[in-house]
Amino acid sequence: MGKKRSKRPLTPEEVASLKEQLLKKKEELWEEIRSELKGRVSEEYQELLENVKDEEELAQIDLEEEVILGVLEARKSELEAISQALWRIERGEYGKCLECGDWICIERLKVRPWASYCLDCKERLEMIKKAAGSNQRWQRSIP
Repeated sequence: MGKKRSKRPLTPEEVASLKEQLLKKKEELWEEIRSELKGRVSEEYQELLENVKDEEELAQIDLEEEVILGVLEARKSELEAISQALWRIERGEYGKCLECGDWICIERLKVRPWASYCLDCKERLEMIKKAAGSNQRWQRSIP
C-alpha cells in the first residue's frame, strides 16, 4: 500500500503539541461559523429575502444558501472529528488507528491532528467507499 511509515507511540510532548493544534483549529472553525452566520442574518440579507422580485432571484438565494449550508456542514464534520480526537487524548487513546489499532504516524498527525485512521486504513476505507458508490450507480443503471 505504499512506503513503510514509522509507527510508534506518541511522546507526552507530541500529544501536548497536537492537542494545542486541535484546540487552535477548533477555535478557528467556530470563528468561521460565527462569521458566516453573522453575515447570513445581516439586515441586508433579510431585506433581500423580503424583496425577492422573481424566480431567478429566489433561485440565486437558494443556491447561495445551499453553498453556505455545505460549508457549514463541512465545518461541523471537522469540529466533530476534533472533539473526538480531544476525547481520545483524555482517554489516553490518541494516535491509534480506529480500524487496525496500530499507531498513526506522527507525520500524518502533524498535518491532520484529528486523523483517526492510519494512512493505510484510510486509503483502504476510501477505496471501499468509492467502490460501493460506483456499485450503487451501476446498479441504478440496470433496467
